[in-house]
Amino acid sequence: MDEKKMKNHHIQLTSAEIGVLWTSYITESATLPVLKYFNNVVEDLEIKQIIELALSKSTEHLKTLAETFTKESFPIPIGFSDEDVNVDAPRLFSDTYMLFFLRNLGKAGIAADGMAFSMAARKDIRDLYYHYLIDAAHVEDKAKEVMLSKGIFIRPPYIATPDQPDFIEKQAFLRGWFGERRTLTAEEIAHIFMNHTNNANGKALLIGFSQTVRSDELRNHFIRGIELARTIIRNLSTLLEESTLPAPMTWDTEVNNSTVAPFSDKLMLFHVSALTSIGIGNMGGSLGLSLRRDLATKYLTMIKDIGLYAEDSANIMIKNGWFERPPQAMDREYLSKGKK
Repeated sequence: MDEKKMKNHHIQLTSAEIGVLWTSYITESATLPVLKYFNNVVEDLEIKQIIELALSKSTEHLKTLAETFTKESFPIPIGFSDEDVNVDAPRLFSDTYMLFFLRNLGKAGIAADGMAFSMAARKDIRDLYYHYLIDAAHVEDKAKEVMLSKGIFIRPPYIATPDQPDFIEKQAFLRGWFGERRTLTAEEIAHIFMNHTNNANGKALLIGFSQTVRSDELRNHFIRGIELARTIIRNLSTLLEESTLPAPMTWDTEVNNSTVAPFSDKLMLFHVSALTSIGIGNMGGSLGLSLRRDLATKYLTMIKDIGLYAEDSANIMIKNGWFERPPQAMDREYLSKGKK
């Protein structure tokens, strides 16, 4: 193929590229209303600067994603809009919680954009997600920097530094159900800490949502999520305490007493669904990196419980007509029956 033909040749998007682009658009459109509300009610100027940074990045991302869909003659997803937010609603969360939300937003972006970058084949899509990955890391780093300066960054527990390298001599190292259990490894501590912190942040978000949601069905669903997060936090705290390590604090007090909804029920449920998906992914990774058998059992139970909650969230979305269909493979069997 000569150079002219190479330039005119258009490489079709793969299923992976279509999937990540579609998910990115939905996620960015759901993030913008929250950031606009935060930007309108935040009081701390340092935190406001990070909100404005994240807001500008999400706006830019949504624009470039829409342009990509148009260029590919692919229908632009509906997602979310300004109709899903009341920026004039009273403050539901403290500035401190908004800062933690921003850091989690950056962390989620790093994970999602990093995965999208690794799966993309086309140069323009790789370039797009490389840029998004840098943006997400920038937001996360700025949020962490401000948290450190304000003395509110919660560090994982410290452990003693080993004197020298060593090898495991007994298979009891893997034991966890019966007999004497060994203390946690540094990596196991890190994952327990991460899952504890994520569930504490998620519980605070659910508390705020349960106060302001309009639907009684969703309120009960959010309260169930609060109880699920509370159970997970309690179990993870016990694991840390058994190794004489401190458990991180929770953020329930960072939720104000407002009952005026800043977000639509649809948007709140989407964010809860997104959190459960992230939680399942994080715990799956923790499961693979935990060597003690009892930890594996606990993570499997948590994944099962979160998965059932996520399924119920999806069912509520479908019942209310809020579940936008993602791109999927062609149904050849359906077409072979002459269906239109």
